[in-house]
Amino acid sequence: MIKEGLCSLCGKPGIMHSCTLCGALVCSDCYDAKRGLCKKCSAKFR
Repeated sequence: MIKEGLCSLCGKPGIMHSCTLCGALVCSDCYDAKRGLCKKCSAKFR
């Protein structure tokens, strides 16, 4: 399902991805597709 809205991290409008850890809706710039996490959650595992 495609979701549109505003990114929870940067505020950019467009198609959103859902972080599998925290559930935040984020844009492709703020999403780590390999991990399925937003960049904030992804940074916790580096």
